[in-house]
Amino acid sequence: MNIKELAKKLDLSITTISRALGGYSDVSEKTRQRVKKFATKYNYSPNPYASVLATGKTKTVGYVLPIYGTNNSVLNQGNFFQFISGMSDELFSESIQLQILFARSEDEEIKAYKKLILEQKIENIVLQNIKTNDLRIKLLNKYKVNYVAWGKTKSENNFSWVDLDNAGAIEIIVDYLIKKNHKHIAYINISEKYNFASERKNSFLKVLKKNKINFNKNYYASVKLEEPEKSFEIIKRMLLKNKKISAIICSTEFSALSAIKACNFLKLKIGKDISIITFDGPLVRDLSTPPITAVSFPVKELGKKAINILINRNKNKYKIENFLAKVKIIERGSVHICK
Repeated sequence: MNIKELAKKLDLSITTISRALGGYSDVSEKTRQRVKKFATKYNYSPNPYASVLATGKTKTVGYVLPIYGTNNSVLNQGNFFQFISGMSDELFSESIQLQILFARSEDEEIKAYKKLILEQKIENIVLQNIKTNDLRIKLLNKYKVNYVAWGKTKSENNFSWVDLDNAGAIEIIVDYLIKKNHKHIAYINISEKYNFASERKNSFLKVLKKNKINFNKNYYASVKLEEPEKSFEIIKRMLLKNKKISAIICSTEFSALSAIKACNFLKLKIGKDISIITFDGPLVRDLSTPPITAVSFPVKELGKKAINILINRNKNKYKIENFLAKVKIIERGSVHICK
């Protein structure tokens, strides 16, 4: 089935068929649904390459996957591929392609975005790993690209984003530990240049204050994710110097694995002598020994929502939409009641 035959069957013009499948607002919803129904029935799929030749624009979403920093290890890419899977489900249903480029540094990442925009003429982009002050946001605004970010910046948030409720997650974790009588709570974070890490630290300080627990700087550490051995050493020294610590919150799965290693080295039984809680993912869910209690959130849903928002913005480019995913605690026995 080609577009001419489909237009003939529906008694519509080729332009109307094309614009209905392209999501243009000048086609009524009734006509759009009728066209989609027939396109599905007759297995018609628009040829993206023909569309590029005809319009000079690609019906493609661009995505740059960094393989450095928080995403340096293949083991830590599980959440990102869940996010991409959610994106792909929505893109497939809309016959939109996904173009992924990889970047090994911040410089490569900026070049990759410029390649998507200037060379490949891609006008729809999804960002992730948002920093507190993110140059990529400024770049995409400069070129007037339609984009959705997985995450927020510290100050400039006049753009569409999807994100985990980082502040709410930390509040749930600390309240959960306090209910189990923990007052000497350590926090292992990653570089606060990533906005989610900054949000989590600020929430940690706020929740401690709310519960009248003094912040002890010796109970807090920020480490680079690409330095797992250093994380292990920092946690080991922290536990040796601060014997009162009864629970460790880990901001990432990698730091949770380092915490497990440090506790094992010091012969501290997890779930009995000390507690560990982290953010969920395949490492602590399927690979860690023992399994670690974690807050879980719907990563795939975030990916789907990002594409929904991106498509909506194509119809109304001035509309700013945000989505905040809530978390729930998955208990796996690594948190004990403190005596």
